[in-house]
Amino acid sequence: MTTPLTIHLLNISTCPLSNATTHPFLQQAGCGQISKPLLSQWLSQDRLYVQSYIRFIGLLLSKIRLPPHNPDSSKPRTATAEHRAVEVLIDALVNIRTELQFFEDTADEFGLDLTALPAAMEDEERETGECVRAGDRVEETYFGPNRITQAYIDMFMSAGSAATSLLEGLVVLWATEVCYLQAWRYAASFGAAGKRRAGPEQDADGGALRTRFIPNWTSPEFEAFVRRIGDVLDELAGQIKGAEEREALMGRCVQWWRQVVWLEERFWPAVKVD
Repeated sequence: MTTPLTIHLLNISTCPLSNATTHPFLQQAGCGQISKPLLSQWLSQDRLYVQSYIRFIGLLLSKIRLPPHNPDSSKPRTATAEHRAVEVLIDALVNIRTELQFFEDTADEFGLDLTALPAAMEDEERETGECVRAGDRVEETYFGPNRITQAYIDMFMSAGSAATSLLEGLVVLWATEVCYLQAWRYAASFGAAGKRRAGPEQDADGGALRTRFIPNWTSPEFEAFVRRIGDVLDELAGQIKGAEEREALMGRCVQWWRQVVWLEERFWPAVKVD
């Protein structure tokens, strides 16, 4: 029996998934040690990532060609892998709309800035965003994606392009979601000990991560959604005919997986480790 694609990708030893899902930022998030300014800086980039995700899902939907319907067929109609792919992608759009509203509501509740500029990016922008007026030096900074966020956006556009198969695009989608789920599960594992020491209202962020964000990103509903994407991915991968075609496609899927994991590790902000 052929190993499901999702299991194969998770078991690739040369791709250190743990580096992307056990970052010190996540540990401190689970312990309530992330400050509001740092959380705002990270959320502002994650929100830009989420916005690019919408276009990516649209590009994946455009790749799907549903089988023609035969009204004269005596066989009972059953959903195909393509139908299930459409359903999970539409649900992804619905979820992301809810997520964007969740970001804004939580930011308002805890006084977070969703346009905060990361300190490292601010330094870069000061180097490139200077202008001279009337002989005086005027420094300007512009909110936007940092280098890793932009790399993520570029990857989404590439994975959704006409040159990339639906299967590869779904690998990217599933990879981002499974990494996110595992990462926040890791953060949540530190929460129990933190709650015994002090309530979330004493956290550096006022409790935003431990009472809102982490429960949302480790919920049974999110876990079920990630599993559905993986099931569709495995089903489509199982339909590939021909050893040569399968080997070539699997090789490309592995490369996409490695790219996501590489970016995920670098998406988390640097924090001081005691």
